[in-house]
Amino acid sequence: MAHRVRTGITLLMLSLLIRAEIVRRSFDETVQECAQLLSIDSSKMVSLRYGTMPNDDDTKRLLRCVGVNARFWSDHTGLRKDMLARYFLADAFDRQNVNRTQICLDRLPSLPVDPAGCRELAYKSFLCFYLNYGNLRRERVFVPLDHLQLLHVAARCMDVHQIAPADLMSLSTTEMDGNAKVHCLVRCIGIRTGVYTDRQGVNVELMYGQYGEGYNESDFKADAFECLRRQRANHSHSSSPCGKAYHSLYKCFENVRNVITEYEMRDSSED
Repeated sequence: MAHRVRTGITLLMLSLLIRAEIVRRSFDETVQECAQLLSIDSSKMVSLRYGTMPNDDDTKRLLRCVGVNARFWSDHTGLRKDMLARYFLADAFDRQNVNRTQICLDRLPSLPVDPAGCRELAYKSFLCFYLNYGNLRRERVFVPLDHLQLLHVAARCMDVHQIAPADLMSLSTTEMDGNAKVHCLVRCIGIRTGVYTDRQGVNVELMYGQYGEGYNESDFKADAFECLRRQRANHSHSSSPCGKAYHSLYKCFENVRNVITEYEMRDSSED
């Protein structure tokens, strides 16, 4: 049982760090991709680009797809407001845009279980932002990656450092703390995913974008900065780039995604 829990901790570390390879995509690019995937006529893309959001099924299908691909919509959890807000530029003199948007969202029904209802709610949620929050941005915006994309990053870094899954599963937390290969694996993943550089350290903004769903943004960032401050103070003597990356990324963000729960549940079912 203890070995399996250690395995879960290791996989938690990997799962945390691999979830953020930098992808930036504009709203228009995401619309174009979804229109192609859904076989929706190109005229619909043009109408959306010029601000026409008709209440028809193609528009609802298209906007829901955009939300799924841009990670601001899920049929299981609904709207992620902080991710959708990244696609809008608020007027600097508009102090009520957030309140107006929230009032609009509060008037919407709860998350439905049927596909048609999800399309409708995704469409109306987007309209709340479009009509109240600000103007659509045309530049590219950070898009969190999904689980499979993240696993690919971890696999590549394990290959680079010649680490097999069995090598990680055999390590306790204490052993990981003293294992230079694991430290370099963590650094590799952080660099490849864009959440870490040797010069600037952890990019907390991107970490929140990748892992912040369900967390209060202010609390998440405050906790992150405080933990990073403690790690710098406790490990200021470390001259190893890999060690610095490990103590920042693993020690401060291991609980962002509670992946260990999944493996603990497996342990219970197997015992």
